[in-house]
Amino acid sequence: ILELSEGKGLILFTSYEMLKNTYTYVKPLLTEKGIVVFRQGDDERSRLLKSFQEDTGSVLFATHSFWEGIDVPGESLQIVVICRLPFRVPTDPVHMARLEAIEKRGGNPFFELSLPEAVMKLKQGFGRLMRRTTDRGVVFILDSRVVRKNYGSAFISSLPETMVCIKDMDSLLLDVENFLYP
Repeated sequence: ILELSEGKGLILFTSYEMLKNTYTYVKPLLTEKGIVVFRQGDDERSRLLKSFQEDTGSVLFATHSFWEGIDVPGESLQIVVICRLPFRVPTDPVHMARLEAIEKRGGNPFFELSLPEAVMKLKQGFGRLMRRTTDRGVVFILDSRVVRKNYGSAFISSLPETMVCIKDMDSLLLDVENFLYP
């Protein structure tokens, strides 16, 4: 995907461990193709974003704080890859207390708290792509739960009206190529 787009990508992770492992594996391959790879934590946030925006042939690997509140309009960002659906870590004490309170009153903690929070976070991640009316690009959601689980439709229906493609990777890459380079 990132070779095809010649960088211009924001890769959003839900775990720093997954980010580190992917970065370690992918960075040499992308660097070999002339794509600059930035990683959250390698520099101060605002400098990292500035570098990413200025280098239109780059990719930024990031976690939670980059899912919202960043603005990279224009050519620097045409691809957003969401590696996993952004459910909160179930061991977070505040989250656990909220889940427990819902359960005590007879509610469903997943459908009342976990799912709505994750849907909102996905919408925020998705929103990183389109910052101006002239922006265009592709969002990839790599987590198969979005189509395998009954709650996946909550994620899809929460997104702005857009074309949804569920295909094998070769077909998707051809579609992306035709979209980016008409």
